[in-house]
Amino acid sequence: MRNIFKIGAFALAAIFAAGCDNAEYGEGGKTGDVLGVHAFFAESINAAGIASNVVKLTVDEGAKVVLTPSLTDRLDKDCELRFVIDPAVLDAYNASEGTGYKLFDESLVDLGGNIMIQAGKYAADATVISMDKIPMELSGLPLALPVRLEKVSGDVEIASTTASYVFVITSPMVNDIAQFTGAAGLWVNDFEQTFPEFTIELRLQVANTNNRNRDIFCTINDGELMFRFEDPQSFDGTNPAHALVQFQGVGDYLNPDSGKYIHVNEWQHYAVTYDGTKVTIYVNGIKAGEKNVTSKVVKGGYFKYLTFGGIGGYNGQWGPGDSYWSGCKQMVTECRIWSLVRTADQISKNIQNVMPDTKGLEGYWRVSRSTYNAETKEFADLTGKGHPMTTSKSFVWNENISTEDTATPWK
Repeated sequence: MRNIFKIGAFALAAIFAAGCDNAEYGEGGKTGDVLGVHAFFAESINAAGIASNVVKLTVDEGAKVVLTPSLTDRLDKDCELRFVIDPAVLDAYNASEGTGYKLFDESLVDLGGNIMIQAGKYAADATVISMDKIPMELSGLPLALPVRLEKVSGDVEIASTTASYVFVITSPMVNDIAQFTGAAGLWVNDFEQTFPEFTIELRLQVANTNNRNRDIFCTINDGELMFRFEDPQSFDGTNPAHALVQFQGVGDYLNPDSGKYIHVNEWQHYAVTYDGTKVTIYVNGIKAGEKNVTSKVVKGGYFKYLTFGGIGGYNGQWGPGDSYWSGCKQMVTECRIWSLVRTADQISKNIQNVMPDTKGLEGYWRVSRSTYNAETKEFADLTGKGHPMTTSKSFVWNENISTEDTATPWK
């Protein structure tokens, strides 16, 4: 696997000149300069902050990745480097990206041996890092491998940012998900919290969009804040009837952009953020509309309780119940509420799962067999903050659904 690709001296010099920051490397970084020659990863050029890439592992198959140790200028003598796994790099990455990745098991990684950059060359050959297949107990967890260059010998310094790299590890999680026919009525009672800024998101699959007023999230307290299937009232040439999930607040609303509708019989992701001034909708991790609204529209960010997948009339209050869902099959999972605004990048990267202790995550429910207590009839709040989810509706288990499935056959 070595020699997968090479970077020529002139090409590398051109990349460096175009993309590197003098504040990190110094003026030119030539041999003999006070600031010296610096080592970095060619793959980090032009990255904003610590560079990263996604690696897929499964319980049956590992992966091989490559990094290319490089120099800001050629040296008169050989220099020797090596890769190290550095948790501090991951801490810095999580802090800058707002993520909560945990350190991948170092025993499952082979970083290879020491790396020699020969005198007169700008770079070593691309160097292989091997990762073993992921154990079942780690499958589905948001993990990452932070790699940093370290000097073994030679007249070279290590760059402060571009000599670090993070491999974000994805692996499928398999669960049995609750499948409902009609309103799911999933609710979290007595949530009673106020978030001046927030993010709400969920993953769902529905069988049809044959009716309007089907909410997928709702909280009611002196006026409703909900996300509901609403427009258009009939097929408009682009959007199927009622397939655009509308944000509705107190006295105002926002529809997603045309074409950003919920597809039936496929897993979809929907999210809404509020930053104190603006509501933004995301469909499948892609920004789908925004609008400035007053705090009154979102009730000051006050959530008395939370409902997902149709409330069916909570405690006698109005709500899009079974009559609107009218026998429609649905599954809901990855229900989350945050006390901060998640970025578009954070939303798109964490559609399938997220670490329960990620900063700002106030409630997290999977609606799966693994999180269900049959005695109490509750789905656990994975954050551990004590807000279980329950339902009075009947359901069946749709089994062996992977987080990587794009569509699941109905039971």
